[in-house]
Amino acid sequence: MMKKFQKGITIVELIVYIGLLSIFMLVLLDVFVTILNSKLESESTSALNQDARYIYSKLSYDVANADSMTLPSTVSPTGSTLTITTSGVTHTYSLDGSGNINLTTGGTTMKLNSIDTNLSNLTFTRLEAPNAKPMVKISYTVNSLIELKSGEATRTIDTTFGLRP
Repeated sequence: MMKKFQKGITIVELIVYIGLLSIFMLVLLDVFVTILNSKLESESTSALNQDARYIYSKLSYDVANADSMTLPSTVSPTGSTLTITTSGVTHTYSLDGSGNINLTTGGTTMKLNSIDTNLSNLTFTRLEAPNAKPMVKISYTVNSLIELKSGEATRTIDTTFGLRP
């Protein structure tokens, strides 16, 4: 008696292969989704921190080098606009309706935050001691526009800068 050898695969083998392939693909898909979520989280945090640091540095430098401050105009009022003058050039910081902080210098307006963030709760409070140069308390919240499963990422900055004596 001779045995016949079949060429090909049986239906049971095919089902086992498809099952194993499906499990492998699901594991790969889960790893891929986890990597994408980590990437978004990293991008959000990076954009948030970068914008917060840049705006802080720009305000610190400009206020320290300013000759005078005209807005807020009196001690203790809080406003959403800061106007300083450096060597006869007026610099105005303000928040627009879209949540962007703008710096207007000599008629030219420049947006200071990136497209991945916006600002809220921007306030400038003038502080002044007798016989001293003006100081300004600045508070703002940077919000990430990158959507995350864990929710919106934000960072609040509260600081005080003074004009050089």
